Amino acid sequence: MKKLLLLSCALCLVCTTFSLHAATKSEQVERYLGSFRYKNDRPLGTVKFIFQKAVLKRQGDGKKTYEQLLFNERYFSNRDNAGRLIGIQIVYKEKTATVLPESPKDPDEVEAPPKTKPKAKARPEPESEPEPEPTPSRPKARAVPAVTSAAAAASTLSSDPVRPRQNIAPPSAGKGISLPDSLTMARNIDDAKEQITGWKGKMWQTVRPAWEFVMWVFSSIIVMLICFGGICRYVAKTAATESLINSYGRIIVGRWIVSAHQNAAAMLLVVTWIIAIVLLLDVFMWLVYLDLPIWTLLVIWFPILWLAEKITSWIVPNIPVVGPGGNHH
Repeated sequence: MKKLLLLSCALCLVCTTFSLHAATKSEQVERYLGSFRYKNDRPLGTVKFIFQKAVLKRQGDGKKTYEQLLFNERYFSNRDNAGRLIGIQIVYKEKTATVLPESPKDPDEVEAPPKTKPKAKARPEPESEPEPEPTPSRPKARAVPAVTSAAAAASTLSSDPVRPRQNIAPPSAGKGISLPDSLTMARNIDDAKEQITGWKGKMWQTVRPAWEFVMWVFSSIIVMLICFGGICRYVAKTAATESLINSYGRIIVGRWIVSAHQNAAAMLLVVTWIIAIVLLLDVFMWLVYLDLPIWTLLVIWFPILWLAEKITSWIVPNIPVVGPGGNHH
C-alpha cells in the first residue's frame, strides 16, 4: 500500500509539472524566435511551424509578421494540442531554409533565465603608481566645450564676445510644420492594416468557439421551443377567432378570451423572437465568414430580415378589430 501511495503521488507530481510547463503554440513560437523577430520579421514564402503532432503552413507575403501569419487562419486553435515546437522552415522558390532559434538551446528553454556570466576580471592595479608630475598652470587657456549640433555651435558663436555676432541660431524645430513623406505614410498605413487584420483574426478565434457553444445549446432546446410555441399559437389563434375588439381597444366579444389571447400571443412572440434572432445572427456570422463584400452582404441581409418579419407576423395571430381602421384577419 505504501508503494502504491508513493507511486500515485509521483505520478500526480509529474502531471502537475507537465501542465505547468505546457505552453500555447504562440508562446512556443515566440520563445523559439524571440519577441523581436516574432513581432517584427516578415518572412516571404511558405512558412512551416513544425510541431510534434502537426505542421502548420502559412503563406508569407513579406508583409505579415510571424505572429500575424500564425493567427491568420480561421480554424486555428492556440491551445497546446500539437506537442512541442520542433522547428520553423521557410520554403521560397523551391528552396527550404531552416530558421534558427534565438539561442542554440532547446526551443522550450529559449527564454529560460540565462546563467550568470562570470564577472570580468578587474584590471590589476600597479603596485606603486607614480604620482603625476605637476604641470604648469595655464591661467589664460580655457577648455572649449564640444559642440554637438549646428544650432549649439551657432548659439556658442553668437554669445562669444570676441567673435562676430553674424551667426544666429536657426529657428526651433517646433515652429515649423513637418509632414511625413508619401513612402512613410504608405508604410504606416500598411502596418496599421496588417495590425488590424491580426486583431480581426484573434477576435474571430475568440468569438467562434463561443458562438459554437451558443448554437450547441440552441440546437438542444429548439425542439422544446417549437413545441411550446405551437401550443401558444394554438391558444392564441383559437382565442382570436372567438373574440372581437373595436378600434379603441374595447372588448366587444369574449372578455376572458381576450386575456387568454394576449397572454398566449405574448409568449408566442417571445419564443419566435428567440428562434429568429439566433438564426439571424447565425446567418450573419456565416456571411461574415464567407468574406463577402460589404454591399453584397447588405443585399443578402436585408431581404432575410424582411422575410423574418413577415414570418413572425404570420405566426403571431391578432384579434379581429371591428369599426374604422379595423382588420379582419
